[in-house]
Amino acid sequence: MTWTPLGADPAKHAALVDGVPVWMSSSLRAWFEAAFPIFDSYGMRIDVGVNKLRRFDLAARQKPISDILKLKGPANTFDSLDPGLILALIDWSIMDISAKQPYEKHEKLSAILRDGGSKWKVGIRNGMPGLEVRVPQGVQDAADAIMSSTGSAGTILSEAWHAAYGINPDTEEAYEKAIKAVEEAGAHVVTPNNTRATLGTMVRDMKAQKDWKLDLPTPDADVAVKMAEALWGGQESRHGGNGYRKPSQAEAEAAVMLAVPLVQWLSSGVLARR
Repeated sequence: MTWTPLGADPAKHAALVDGVPVWMSSSLRAWFEAAFPIFDSYGMRIDVGVNKLRRFDLAARQKPISDILKLKGPANTFDSLDPGLILALIDWSIMDISAKQPYEKHEKLSAILRDGGSKWKVGIRNGMPGLEVRVPQGVQDAADAIMSSTGSAGTILSEAWHAAYGINPDTEEAYEKAIKAVEEAGAHVVTPNNTRATLGTMVRDMKAQKDWKLDLPTPDADVAVKMAEALWGGQESRHGGNGYRKPSQAEAEAAVMLAVPLVQWLSSGVLARR
């Protein structure tokens, strides 16, 4: 991540990229001023924000923003930042304040992003907050419920979700963890005697047994097995050679979305031999 000052040109700075609407600039500036104060409520110099921003500078290994904050104050500093760097700073700051009034701080930022129609939201994965791409609320609620109620499989699934939808997506990690989440949820059910079971062996055994189905009165009740097969077969980054390539963003998101119901069905017994 490079630091690119944009000066005070409001037109350039207003063109906030990565899903942050133009008119949200003033609200985010106010959030930045509150998150990185250099004076207390009495107007006394305290440099709390400068010291906090130094931690971000060290973590990001980039040209110090903290020096600008110390000289110019929060508002002018915010106006000088590259839009992509603002998002990285917000993401880091969410995690940094997680131990101090996390609900209040995250709610304020969440409201700014929500009311502005941003594609970003504050997500919590394994207790670690950070920016994530917003998905339809019903989908998010269902996924959150599954991730929080399926034990270790849900924990792995939550890691896959953040790898796919976080501010720094890792498509290979997302796809791999999506598969591992399904394996964690179902390997002991499908192949209890195979201690080296993979999703591939699970699919093979379910297809051979021909009776793994959802409780639906339809010839397509084996759709879950087909979904698991599609998830397994779509991972072209599993081994080196033979045309290795990393999954695309769309493929990673599709893999995670396939894994969500599979984890639920296998964990709850909805997908069973019938």
